[in-house]
Amino acid sequence: MKIIEGIKQEGKPFEIPDCTRDDLPEFFKEMGYRVGVEIGVQRGYYTKSLCEAGLKVYGIDPWLRYDDNLLSLKQYLHDKNYEESKATLAPYDCTLIRKTSMGAIKDFENESLDFVYIDGNHSFKYLTEDIFEWSKKVRKGGVISGHDYINRGPAGYCDVKWVIDAYTMAMKLPKWFILGRKKALSGERADECRSWFWIK
Repeated sequence: MKIIEGIKQEGKPFEIPDCTRDDLPEFFKEMGYRVGVEIGVQRGYYTKSLCEAGLKVYGIDPWLRYDDNLLSLKQYLHDKNYEESKATLAPYDCTLIRKTSMGAIKDFENESLDFVYIDGNHSFKYLTEDIFEWSKKVRKGGVISGHDYINRGPAGYCDVKWVIDAYTMAMKLPKWFILGRKKALSGERADECRSWFWIK
């Protein structure tokens, strides 16, 4: 409910400071969404939150080390995370797809999803490609969303804020949203890794 109230406010982008990505699963449920994709599963913790809201989730992650990903783990850790994800998500309506984001995109029809949550490779090239291509898979009225609205480290490490700012400007999106607080209030902490979304 808090996110639904927030999206009625004015501003571009509009920040919804009292909500985080932990509020997104309930928001998706309130919007009547049933099926979506998470790009970047890692150990399946956030995927589980989506599933616990009663959503059908396709979790896409190659669990693969590749050299141009500055955040990439050693391969044995990717394999360990994949096994942990399978165990964590086994009780839920979740299908894990061990492919790259662009390798899995052909598995989905255009406008067949209610939402996509992007939390994969955070470098400029890969994130831009994810947003551009997966947006086609989301129906009108659905949500394109993701994690880590921040620039951090050297270029190619975490370029999310640059990508989102450039994409929303280039596509002339009339309104989009950021969840969480950029600056801490008294007695609270800032949400460094805020989430972002817009409604298609």
